[in-house]
Amino acid sequence: MNWKFVPNTCTFGNLSAGAVSLLLTIQEQYRLALIFIAIAALFDVFDGFLARIMHCSSDFGKQLDSLADIVSFGVAPAFLVLLHQSGEFHWLSALAAIVFLVCGASRLARFNISISSPQFTGMPITCAGTLLACLSLTDNLKPSVIIAFTVVLSFLMVSRIPFPSLKNISIRK
Repeated sequence: MNWKFVPNTCTFGNLSAGAVSLLLTIQEQYRLALIFIAIAALFDVFDGFLARIMHCSSDFGKQLDSLADIVSFGVAPAFLVLLHQSGEFHWLSALAAIVFLVCGASRLARFNISISSPQFTGMPITCAGTLLACLSLTDNLKPSVIIAFTVVLSFLMVSRIPFPSLKNISIRK
C-alpha cells in the first residue's frame, strides 16, 4: 500500500486544528483555542518529518503546508490576541494583527521559493504564532506589551536572522 498520503493528512490535521482554534476563540474559549494551536503545531512537525523519512516531499505538500500554516499560526493566534487581549487598544491590536498576518504570509512565500537550507531565514510562522498564542493568555500583561510583542514577532518572521531548523536534528539509535 502506498502511504505517501500520510504527510498531507497531517497537514490537513494542522489546518483543521487551526480552524477549530478560530471557532473556539470566537466562542470565547481562549485556553481551549490555545490547545488547538498546540495540536496544529504537532501536526505541522509531523507532516514535514514524515515527508522527509518517507521520501515523499512535493511542491503540492509544500504549498498545502503553507496554506495550513497561515490559518493555524497566522489567523488563529492573531484572532486570539485581538479578541482576548485588545483591551482599550482595540484598533491598535487590529493593526498589529494585520501586520502579523502580512509578515507571516510574506515569510511563508519566501520560504516556498527558497532553496533548501540547514537553517531558516527569519522566524518560522509556526514558532511566532505559537509564541503569540501563549503570550496572549497571560493575564498580567498590558495590551500595549502584547501589541509590541506581536510587532516584534512580525518583524522577526521577515527578518534575515537565521533560526535553527528542526529538520537537521538527527535521530540516533
